[in-house]
Amino acid sequence: MERPAPLSASEREELRSLASQRQARVEARTADLFAFRPVERPLLIVNSALYWLFGLDPETVPDEYLTDPAVMTAFQERNQLEQLRDIEDDYVPYVMPWFGTVVGASALGCKIEFVPRQDPAADPTYYPVQTPDDVYRLKVADPEKDGLMPTVLSFLRYMREHSVLPVGITDFQGPLTTANQLMGYDKLMYLMYDDPRAAHALMDVVTESLITWVKAQKSVIGEPLDYCISDQQVYMGPHAGVWFSDDDAVLISAKLYREFVVPYNSRILSAFGGGAIHYCGNATHHVGNFLATEGLRALNIYTLHNLQSIVEMQRTLQDKVALFVCDFTPIDYSTYFDEFVSTINPRGTVICSQYSPVVGLLPGGKYNAIKRPLR
Repeated sequence: MERPAPLSASEREELRSLASQRQARVEARTADLFAFRPVERPLLIVNSALYWLFGLDPETVPDEYLTDPAVMTAFQERNQLEQLRDIEDDYVPYVMPWFGTVVGASALGCKIEFVPRQDPAADPTYYPVQTPDDVYRLKVADPEKDGLMPTVLSFLRYMREHSVLPVGITDFQGPLTTANQLMGYDKLMYLMYDDPRAAHALMDVVTESLITWVKAQKSVIGEPLDYCISDQQVYMGPHAGVWFSDDDAVLISAKLYREFVVPYNSRILSAFGGGAIHYCGNATHHVGNFLATEGLRALNIYTLHNLQSIVEMQRTLQDKVALFVCDFTPIDYSTYFDEFVSTINPRGTVICSQYSPVVGLLPGGKYNAIKRPLR
């Protein structure tokens, strides 16, 4: 795909104005969300203005998306403008540098592969940490020198200087996911059983690296430690300072998670005044662990169409932890939305649908979000 044309002066002003109006409107609803006040409906997000590449037609991805911050910024801004023009939901737009889910791991030794027009990924045949000795040789990552971190910082600087939108931190994989990227699932699990001291040492250096990394990004974009523009397209603002992905939570026992993950997740969340954790799938076996995680303000859960798991989570977490209930919209969107709205308790809840089939939102449709604000 050719380089996307930067927004014109009039388009930039339109984007700035629409984004500002949207954020002002959503801020009050978000305050209700985190205060667990009774609401008539949950916050609703129907979004296809994505920053990641997987799921997109490769022909729509600019060749220089990952090499030129001007291209990434223009691509994201134009998508955001089209989203705001067409759909009146509760999405608050922002831009962020996207380099896959491997930035933290790259700074700690993972080899990264760049496949044209796809997300960067860790080389699955190479793991830099093989033994406890390798663990003890690890050093806290330097954001100005290590892996993809310097590149991300350069994109952040460009976006802050040139975009009319708020700038968010790049994708943030938490301690467990990053440790798995460094060792592989099997070796990390064996390490937890065979040498728990080394496993804790690994989680410690990863955690300190990630805290250092987020602080460096916030310093560049001018974002306070206890403020985060968004968690995977769900606005948080002053209610949470950070978010990170913990997808591997669904694969680990509650006992191991409590010992080797909860303390390190708590350390990160506490360092930023509280925050949100994302995972895809079903982690109902960790509900007690989530309650024991210091600073946990919200869970961002891609349900993978398992709404019953959300019902189970709400039974225990209602009025304690906000839930961002997200998923990828199926073709049968009407039944999908019916089930979501009728199943989920709206208090303390966001419903977020990604890759929305916009045709389903055209005027006259049951879930028409065009020309009819979701208020």
